[in-house]
Amino acid sequence: MAFLDLFNRGKIRDMQQQIQQLANHAIYDWWLTEGVPNYLNDDPHEYLEKGFMGNTSVYGLINRIDFMRKQAMLRLVDKDGKDIEKHELLRFLKKVNNNLSTDDFISQLLIYRLSIGEFFIYKPAVNMGINAGKVGELTPLPSADVEIIEGDFLDPVRGYKIEGNYNIELTKENTYHHKIFNPNWFYEKSLHGMSPLRAAAKTVSKLNQIEITESKGFENQGPPYILFKKSKSGVANPADRLTDPQRNQIEKQFKKATNENNRGLPLIMKDEYDKLDLGQTFADLKTVESSDAGMIALCNVYAFPPELAGYGQKTYSNMATARKAAWTDCIMPNLAPIEDTFNHCLIDPVPAYKNSGIRFKFDFSEVEELSEGMGTKVTWMVQAGLSGNEIREAVNQPRSENPLMDEPRISMGTGFISDYADPLQGNKSFEDYLDEK
Repeated sequence: MAFLDLFNRGKIRDMQQQIQQLANHAIYDWWLTEGVPNYLNDDPHEYLEKGFMGNTSVYGLINRIDFMRKQAMLRLVDKDGKDIEKHELLRFLKKVNNNLSTDDFISQLLIYRLSIGEFFIYKPAVNMGINAGKVGELTPLPSADVEIIEGDFLDPVRGYKIEGNYNIELTKENTYHHKIFNPNWFYEKSLHGMSPLRAAAKTVSKLNQIEITESKGFENQGPPYILFKKSKSGVANPADRLTDPQRNQIEKQFKKATNENNRGLPLIMKDEYDKLDLGQTFADLKTVESSDAGMIALCNVYAFPPELAGYGQKTYSNMATARKAAWTDCIMPNLAPIEDTFNHCLIDPVPAYKNSGIRFKFDFSEVEELSEGMGTKVTWMVQAGLSGNEIREAVNQPRSENPLMDEPRISMGTGFISDYADPLQGNKSFEDYLDEK
């Protein structure tokens, strides 16, 4: 009986400790957030309102990515990579519909992808006749408000609908959905994409709280403090205490001194006062260091070099490498699904288009950061014996119709194998020399 009593007492004590720990944790969270938790919820509206639209760091980073990508031009090319000069799809290089330019359309898709992890496009197509499959226009949907209508296991998507007052349902045939893979889709029973800001939710929340803390500090003219009358003897004396009328008078004097018309003028008091600080300064809170660390973490989420955002070492060589890395690690991978979107919506549903080999493709040949290493790349390819057309394709240039451009080069120079053919052997092609033992 005594053992059971001790056992029950131990259980009660453990429960009390757990409850106390939970209570302390709740009080600490309330103290940090003033009773209002500010962590980002896994919701597209949260990612837009508190992330892209409500956080200067997120907005600035995504805007920088979108601004840099404008150097890459969208082209319509044939199977050999040459620009097509006359085709009905060329109009989509300028405008995707009567009210939206292609450049703004790409910006919207990129912002949705980087903010909420997915985007939706309305693409009404002709159902029958010689124009079957052709799409007349592309319209970006308010992706944060699009809900997926679930089907069965074999056909999981039955359609789409726009939430809110519109109550519009769209067929899956006329809607294109791109999403970033969500590895937890089975557990969450979700067909939606995963936002990059989900991984950075705590970082974004911290950056938001830093901005709020600094704003409150400026509003209150610094941390809170207590002003009291200094004792003449150095020992607490009731006679030295301020009376209520004195406190009210000093408060009025301070309010008057901090008035906009009196700023810069000295406030001269008759008595000597002391101040007791109750809070910490921005330097003590290390808000700058914390903000910098959060921004570097955010850049890492998007694989964007933090040097370009103003953090880390900024030498000339580092910046040149960083700008190139921004393209190869961040911008180009994010433009690839947008390039696929144009092809999937406008070309793949039409057999005549798809069979002809035409494609929408981003051209990076005019990107200054990528062209800096182009000479080194070409030199290496020449030394490796690659053909002229292989080199042209590697630098995003169209193939040449000259058959010599398909011959590999030999290491003894920059000529072609056929240039060194034995005249007694007759006219041989380079394949004949490769087949000889």
